[in-house]
This record gives sequence, structure tokens and C-alpha cells, in this order.
Amino acid sequence: MSAVEFAAALRRRWYVLALVGLCTVVAIFAVHKRSIVYVACQGFYVSGSALDGNVYLDSNPSLPMVTGMVTQTVMSQPVQQKIHAAGVTDYDVTQTNTGEIRFPAYTEPTLQVCASAATPQSVLAATRLVSADLHAELRQMQVAQHADPNSFLKIVSLFPAAPVPILGHNTLAYVGVLLFGAVAGIALTLWSDPWLTRRDRRRRAQGSKG
Repeated sequence: MSAVEFAAALRRRWYVLALVGLCTVVAIFAVHKRSIVYVACQGFYVSGSALDGNVYLDSNPSLPMVTGMVTQTVMSQPVQQKIHAAGVTDYDVTQTNTGEIRFPAYTEPTLQVCASAATPQSVLAATRLVSADLHAELRQMQVAQHADPNSFLKIVSLFPAAPVPILGHNTLAYVGVLLFGAVAGIALTLWSDPWLTRRDRRRRAQGSKG
């Protein structure tokens, strides 16, 4: 198809382009109105003194192992159900890897709490709720081992949570919808033009016979 034939097909089927253009405008409006999702993460580390009377201060298990135990507990199914019931719909607790990907070292017993919600206030509240459960789970672990309260391990904040929008009015999304609409409009126009041309010819032939 030459450039002249291409332009003629687009001119003949302008209404096809107009229909696709209308759908593109609707899609852009939907992108514009989509909700913003905020994510916040807070870092912690497990701290312990050298006092006797706490099994978790022995050489085995170590502080990194205790951090992993707390992480697994908070991400267990029963605790997830409890936290979800409190209104936190999406959260994650991970132990920070301080070594290599293939050979994790966990030389520093750190962990990270992340949550997502529709508003900055909600995501901060969710992060605080999960963080409070971290403290509660670590305390319960030590109470169950009858550890001396003076030797309790503690979870200390490493950095505060800060809400960050990860989904919203993204200019790239607008450009993507526009490009998709343009390509789809041209493709649909060129695909439908031969069929519509044959239909128009049949109608004219039937009209001339009548």
C-alpha cells in the first residue's frame, strides 16, 4: 500500500479512527482516576545485652537466627490473619540480607517491615501495627522460655517509615495509552477498509438495480 492509498483509507474511514479515539480518551480518563497506592517501609534490628538468663543470648541461636524466627512468626498464617483482621490488607516482613545473594551472611540482624494502603496515614498506621506485633512476638518468645526480663532482647528502630506513592497519575501511562490507541486505530482502519469498501459496492449495486 502506497502512502497515497494509506492516506485515502484513513480519510475514508475517519469514523473508525474517531471511535477508537473516543475509546482512547475513556482509557486515559480511567488511568487518571485510578487510585494512588502508598508503600512505607521501616527498618529494625534486634539488640541484646551480655546478661545471663536469656537462652536467645547464647551463642546458638544467634541474634540473626532470632531475627529470622521473629520474621517467620509474624509472616505465619495465624499472625497474618490477626493482622488482616486489624485492617492491614497488605504487608510484608523480611530479614535483610547483609551478605551475597548466593551466600547470605546476615552479619547484622536487621529486618524490614513494609505495608501498602490507599493513603499515607493508612500506610503509616499499618506499618506501626505490624511493628508493634514484632515487639510483641519477640517478647512472647522470651516469656515462653522464662527468660530474665532484665536480659530481654529488644527490637530497635533502624529507620522510620516514609510513605511513597507507587501508583497514580503516571505520564508514561498516558503516553502508553495514546500510543496503543493510535496503533490500534490505524490497524483497525486498514483492516476494516477493504470489508467496508466491498459492502459499499454491494449496496450501490443493489441500489442501481432497484
